[in-house]
Amino acid sequence: MSGPTPLRTVDRRVGVAIAALAVAVLWTSRSFPNVPGQKLGASTLPGFVGAALLACGLLLVLRSRPGRHYGEDEPRDAERIAPAFGIVAAIVLYLLASDPLGYPVAAPLALMVAFASLRVSPPKAAAWAIGASIAVHVAFYKLLKVPLPWGPLPPLY
Repeated sequence: MSGPTPLRTVDRRVGVAIAALAVAVLWTSRSFPNVPGQKLGASTLPGFVGAALLACGLLLVLRSRPGRHYGEDEPRDAERIAPAFGIVAAIVLYLLASDPLGYPVAAPLALMVAFASLRVSPPKAAAWAIGASIAVHVAFYKLLKVPLPWGPLPPLY
């Protein structure tokens, strides 16, 4: 009897790592202080992110369980790894560019890199990158009262 396939092993290991990260995020966010006068505290957003990460990690572990069919139509290793590197590159780009360029420039650029690695067509990627960047900015600035960096651009309001 043969052992688990490489794809199954990778999915299981990545799923466990993501779930462990999620538990760390959830545990750490419990100690964040409440914001006076607001219903949502500083732990709200990390709590949502931690819960989403935990769900993704558990789904990857479940996907890798014995008996699940990994057919011939599964992507090759390079096809599976390239999008992951693209996402990591997008995160690094945002981290390096957000202060000097500002959020309005860095966020859409980083999202375009992420979408390109996922093979989203350029028009759709641009629309989603701009729309998501605006939505996140509004959520942070208007709802959470957290300004995002403007870089060399003057604030528009």
